[in-house]
Amino acid sequence: MTPKEKQFVDYWTEKRKKWSWRKHSYQTFITVALPLSILIDLVNYFIIGDTEYDFFTFSHLGTFIFNLIIISVVIIFGSGFANWNYNEGRYWSILRKNTNKLQ
Repeated sequence: MTPKEKQFVDYWTEKRKKWSWRKHSYQTFITVALPLSILIDLVNYFIIGDTEYDFFTFSHLGTFIFNLIIISVVIIFGSGFANWNYNEGRYWSILRKNTNKLQ
């Protein structure tokens, strides 16, 4: 096992014990989904010129919140499953390779 693989195995052994969907959801929502949703709304209003709504109306707010929820669910679940499966696959691959070398 290379030092980089050893470092990853040590990291993921601890990280997988502490994995929390709540923490992942919060971090992904704050750092990715909310800014992306705001950016999409501002680009839609100012650059594309979608003037269906005034800049602030309750129907615009409802549309924004609906889009925010959809974007959040897709990004949170997508990134969570992708991250978890990638790291688990890599972790078990390294461990299998190491046990085959020992036998």
